[in-house]
Amino acid sequence: MGLVTDSRGSVGGLEQYESRVAQAEALTARGPDVITELLANSNFEWAAQNCRVTAEAYVDLGLLHWRRGVDPREDFACAARAYQKLNEIVQQHKLLKSSFEIPLVYAAMFLVDRRARIEFGNEAAYKASRWDCYQARLVHALHDAPPSEALVAMTDKFMAEPERLPDRIFDTYFQLLGLRPQTMGLDERVMRAKATWAERKRDELIPAGRALDGHGDANDLYVDLYLGAVLKKVGWKGHTVHRWLWD
Repeated sequence: MGLVTDSRGSVGGLEQYESRVAQAEALTARGPDVITELLANSNFEWAAQNCRVTAEAYVDLGLLHWRRGVDPREDFACAARAYQKLNEIVQQHKLLKSSFEIPLVYAAMFLVDRRARIEFGNEAAYKASRWDCYQARLVHALHDAPPSEALVAMTDKFMAEPERLPDRIFDTYFQLLGLRPQTMGLDERVMRAKATWAERKRDELIPAGRALDGHGDANDLYVDLYLGAVLKKVGWKGHTVHRWLWD
């Protein structure tokens, strides 16, 4: 299948893509054996953390495939199964749910119609990180899960502060979902969301951003998972590489 990215025909882009795919596939391949061994040795916390890592690696792999036009549904379904294993271990061994942050997994699960209660998250961390706070608010909305009053209040607090790139990114998502006052038409909001993805390639306000959030050179290798989920939620059918095509 032909490439659908800005790195079409780029040897460097292809090498980066293949390298990241290989890394994600290596994580997913060894995950089950590592988890089984940890459970056998009663290392339940690390077994659960490896379920989280495995789920996130499947999301990473799916996003890489998506950007190249390859159907990512099986990758995201595997992420959902790793999530289920995580949930089983946490419940069975009464582990702290606040130890596991998996907003990307929740978003991927939404895209493959695996609805979930938003049970994992650390509200204390939301006070320290606007990005973490906004992610949590977003996945609650995707899954129609009621957010806590504290999460809503913290989101509003961050949004009321001087605007930064993360605020612009999530304000557009929230406007699309009807969680914030809508100052633009639907197509204009989508265009703004696409523009903030491009900004991440060169913006220095999120220097520690993850590759799959589109920061730096990885911008051309991934799609905006959150935007894709939001567009599915609101039923937008226009053209963008970030739109989910596999329903």
